[in-house]
Amino acid sequence: MKAWWTALPLRQQRLLMALVLVVVGVLFFVGIWEPLTQAREARRAEVVYHQQTLNALEAARSDIEALRDHQSRIAIDPNQSLLRLADESAREAGLAGALTRIEPASENQVNVWLEGARFDEVMAWLSALAVSSGIQVEQMSATRQMDGSEVDVRVSLLLER
Repeated sequence: MKAWWTALPLRQQRLLMALVLVVVGVLFFVGIWEPLTQAREARRAEVVYHQQTLNALEAARSDIEALRDHQSRIAIDPNQSLLRLADESAREAGLAGALTRIEPASENQVNVWLEGARFDEVMAWLSALAVSSGIQVEQMSATRQMDGSEVDVRVSLLLER
């Protein structure tokens, strides 16, 4: 290889050296520099995303704490009938004005209709039922009212004893 190199004219040696330097530069750029740059940009995007998530959670902290406090204020006696339990807990959750009908579907299941209820209050009520007395939502449908701030809800509650 050395003999081949020395046999080349000086001009060709310089051109080959320049070509080798260009190839090494391209390989460095494509193999090292560009992936590092892309990884750095991806990490920056992740930091921005996580910062936005953190900001959203901090903004929602007061709402979450209010729902948690509201849920803990609902006192439920698991030994009473499901019909009465659903009625009393809905009223204690502040849904009395929206409660339009409750009817038993079976011994361990009731259907509840709410009209013009706030969605977050309905969800807090259902969560409190599930946590404190084991009542599960069998089926639920919610329709947003025209003004968008309230919903009409039909929910089927199941008590697993």
